[in-house]
Amino acid sequence: MGIPGAAPAAAPAAIAQPAPLPASDAARLSVVFDRYADVERDGVRLMTPAAFARAVAPPALDAAAAAYDALFALADASARGLLARDEFLRFQATLRDADAATRLPFRAVSRSGAADYADAAPLVALAAGDPSAQHYLRAHKQVGYAEFSQLAKAARAALIRSAFAAADPDASGAIPADALPAVARRFAPLEAAGPIAQRLALLSDAPGTARVGYPTFLALVSLLADPARIRLATDEVLRQETPANVRSPGSLTLARAVYARATSLLSPLEVAVLFTLATGEREAEATTLDGINSTIDACLQAVRPAALAELPQAPPSTAATAAPRSALWEALFQAYNFAVGAVAGGIGAATVYPIDLVKTRIQNQRTAVVGEMMYKNSIDCFRKVIRNEGILGLYRGLGPQLVGVAPEKAIKLTVNDFVRARLTNKKTGEIAFASELLSGACAGASQVVFTNPLEIVKIRLQVQGEILKDAAGATKTVARSGAVTIIKELGLVGLYKGASACLLRDVPFSAIYFSCYSHIKKDVFNEGNRQLGILDLLCAGALAGMPAAYLTTPADVIKTRLQVVARQGETAYTGLVDAARKIYREEGFKAFFKGGPARIFRSSPQFGVTLMCYELIHRMVPFPGESHELPHDRHAQHTRELSAQTALFH
Repeated sequence: MGIPGAAPAAAPAAIAQPAPLPASDAARLSVVFDRYADVERDGVRLMTPAAFARAVAPPALDAAAAAYDALFALADASARGLLARDEFLRFQATLRDADAATRLPFRAVSRSGAADYADAAPLVALAAGDPSAQHYLRAHKQVGYAEFSQLAKAARAALIRSAFAAADPDASGAIPADALPAVARRFAPLEAAGPIAQRLALLSDAPGTARVGYPTFLALVSLLADPARIRLATDEVLRQETPANVRSPGSLTLARAVYARATSLLSPLEVAVLFTLATGEREAEATTLDGINSTIDACLQAVRPAALAELPQAPPSTAATAAPRSALWEALFQAYNFAVGAVAGGIGAATVYPIDLVKTRIQNQRTAVVGEMMYKNSIDCFRKVIRNEGILGLYRGLGPQLVGVAPEKAIKLTVNDFVRARLTNKKTGEIAFASELLSGACAGASQVVFTNPLEIVKIRLQVQGEILKDAAGATKTVARSGAVTIIKELGLVGLYKGASACLLRDVPFSAIYFSCYSHIKKDVFNEGNRQLGILDLLCAGALAGMPAAYLTTPADVIKTRLQVVARQGETAYTGLVDAARKIYREEGFKAFFKGGPARIFRSSPQFGVTLMCYELIHRMVPFPGESHELPHDRHAQHTRELSAQTALFH
């Protein structure tokens, strides 16, 4: 701590410069500055102390004029008595720091406005209700920031105790309910005619008494003074208690006992007060998430400066509420999505390509051909490829795959996003399950124009290099051809051989996959209340790929058989129905699910990696004007900012 008569030996907590405001918030606050700036010199608009007070004053908080003068002095870095735009924005940025409520008062009493120490003598009078604090301050010439912040917290507590005692002249430990708003308003934002003020009478100790006890008073002031803590506590509860099948989180009902048990940020009495304010019922045992959010919003509305309240608030950053784009801007945005999808698709395909090769060879293996049962299962196939063809044999045909996967995955992801955006309710941001299926199906159908040529060339390359045995036991190797040779042999029409089976596979696959992916993110990983991490995105993509891959295996088997050149002695197929009939007759129903496990192990991680990369690239290299900040995160940021502003005036 400190040594009497000298500065503390150890440096206290550093007071860093605030982080810059986001561009959108800086623009919004610049409008506030222009509206209230009342002086112009040399073509530059400036703000006087009176104009500053009008711009930042919360309408529902009692604060002395001296408080605004002190804050103006802090914001006025040039010390000229007038505030420039950049100084006003820097002050607003400081309000967003977690310790703004103590940092700014400390600067006000420190020597230079940004020093690490403040003179102790002027602080003695401010600690009038705390003799121990006064003794400490008299024994030290200077106080560090860490010590100051702790003493400021104690001083506020002393002021709260004194205010309650003044309203309780009989020393009964309770004050009249009708006096509660005036006392609480000194320490927390409270609109006189707001919903919270109208429900304060419900906090009385017992029906008919109309008196509020001291513990309840402390809980109320603590809640209203720091709405950010309510937000954090609710997030903590939701992470533990939200069921995976909740479709509308706002309507989720929370029990008071469960809420109190699940959070360590609010005391049981604070939870009881919160539930009463959220429901308008005395000693409410349950409330909805919407009710809690409404209480937080009421706190924010009370403390929001009148200047900001006059401005339209920034809408949530969702496709449903985004401003309309011009045709050129929309085209550029879709081209950006296409490029991101191409990169993400290439990474995903290369990651699991060896599994894809094993899957193809297993599916092409005819159990009805004597002597040509090369592989017992996927693992056996994997071992024999490495033994006979080397590690590079696992990547046979990867080149055409990478060339084709870029447009294939890009068009699938782009079409899915495009259709979803147009089927989403513009008012609520919700999309019906049938619309989710339709958007996924459209994505699957659109990719076939790239998928089929890619698949037929890739499959024919993948089965090359196989060492087979004929009926006499002699070994033979499948002849090898390059991708260009295969394309020339097939021609344009031949490249689309098996397209009907490809459609039969890709349309239901995408419909199942994208719908599952969206719901897993929202219902399992709680997207919308928090930003999903890399592992969340990877798991969501992998889980969604499992049912989509396995359930569409029959169509994939038929497609493979149609696209591979039949060897001597093998059954040839003339079309989709003919292939299905012959496979069933010769090999049984199980043959339709050949390679099913391999498809799961291939498609599941492939699409998990692809969509994870797709979303991460969007975050790291966003399109101009695109934001991935969650509405919930923005709400929480404003909650913290306005909570700090509340505490500043006391």
